[in-house]
Amino acid sequence: MASLSPHPLWRMEQQFWLGDAAFHAQHLAPGALMVLPPPVGVLDRAGTLASIRGVPRWETVRFDDQVLADDGTGVVVLAYRAHASRGAPGGAYAALCSSTYVRHQDQWLLALHHQTPLP
Repeated sequence: MASLSPHPLWRMEQQFWLGDAAFHAQHLAPGALMVLPPPVGVLDRAGTLASIRGVPRWETVRFDDQVLADDGTGVVVLAYRAHASRGAPGGAYAALCSSTYVRHQDQWLLALHHQTPLP
């Protein structure tokens, strides 16, 4: 995998792709939303946690065209092109993604994640 930008949120973003339900539970904001391609659609925090339990996680992910917007107010937006694989034939996936993180009690929490699949 290519090295990630030095901002610590890029490492956290990677773990949202590769990590387990415990990681998600620890780092999702209480009102977090995921906007995922059909048939999944929009998931709240509880729906997100339920959706990743018992399903194979991504084995690899690479981020390209990374952009980070930080206006210094405790909100950071990441935008990038993701290339992920579950390792099985036909398990490759590419999408344009954005994530919004909020600073809460000295911890970054994911508030919103959006994926637009690429052909």
